[in-house]
Parts: sequence; structure tokens; C-alpha cells
Amino acid sequence: MWSPTSRQKRALCLCTLLAVSMLLLGGCGYQFAGKEKGIFGSPTATLRLAEVENPSMYAWLPQRLRSAMHDEVNRRNLATWVDAAPSDYTMRIKISEFTLRSHVKDSTDTTLLYTANLNFEATVYSGSTNSVVWRSGSRSLARTYDTKDPQTAGTDAAKLLVQYICDSMRNSF
Repeated sequence: MWSPTSRQKRALCLCTLLAVSMLLLGGCGYQFAGKEKGIFGSPTATLRLAEVENPSMYAWLPQRLRSAMHDEVNRRNLATWVDAAPSDYTMRIKISEFTLRSHVKDSTDTTLLYTANLNFEATVYSGSTNSVVWRSGSRSLARTYDTKDPQTAGTDAAKLLVQYICDSMRNSF
């Protein structure tokens, strides 16, 4: 059996090891994602979305992307969103692909399952020099949604891909 003193020694050893590990990791630059500096520098920097280039036949998609980007930038406190120029930064989104495919239909020929495939690139420009500050690169997402409404599937895919892109706006590596 373990005596209370040996348990206390083990607990003290474990706490010391944990404290040393945290100090070492803290010195390596690790921190909570919310504390990392974003590409805009400060949350007071202003950002506007100039355009969403949409070659697809889905006219509702640009507004859904605009809304999702607005909500995500505000939620993460990356920048201050403005709707008109002038702004410190301007964003443009270029959709290269968006497809909705139906898979499963019921006896009344109503689609029950959709696959949404979305691919786009976000580019951020300096408001003063109009030079490229940041590019997301071509990012894509394909998901299957259990829904009868194709817009719901497309909107959910857009929101998820916007979240991934906003994640990379804060990554410093």
C-alpha cells in the first residue's frame, strides 16, 4: 500500500512536472487562439467586403457568404466591419465552384439528402495602397446534408468554409 507521504510526494512531483511543461510551452510561443494577433493587426482596423464573384447559377450564395463572413469576423473580433469605403482593408471573395447534388428521394420525388461542394478564395487588400495583404488560397469543402432544402445545405457549407478561412486569418505560422 502507498503511504500518504508517498502519495503527496507523487502529487508534488506531478504538479512540478506540469508547471515546468507549461512554462516551456509558454516560452515556445504557444497561446490561446483568441489571443493571437490576426492579419488586420488590431480589432479596431476597419474591413469591408467589396465583392463576391459568383459564376454559379445560385443568386443567393453571395449574400450568404457576405453574411457569414461579417458574422465570423465580428464574432472573433478580428476587425471592425464597415459597409462602405473608406476602410483600412478590403476583401474580395472569388467563388470558383459551387454545386448542390441531390442523392436520396422519397416516394413523392422530394430530395432528402444534398451534397454541397464549395470552393472559393478570399483576398484582402490594403485600403490605402490596394496591394494584397493576405490570400486564403483556394479552399474547398464538400459535405452531405440531411435536409430537404438546398439553400440550407449551401448556407451551412458556406458558414463552415468561412470559419476555416477565418481560422487561418489568425494563425501566425
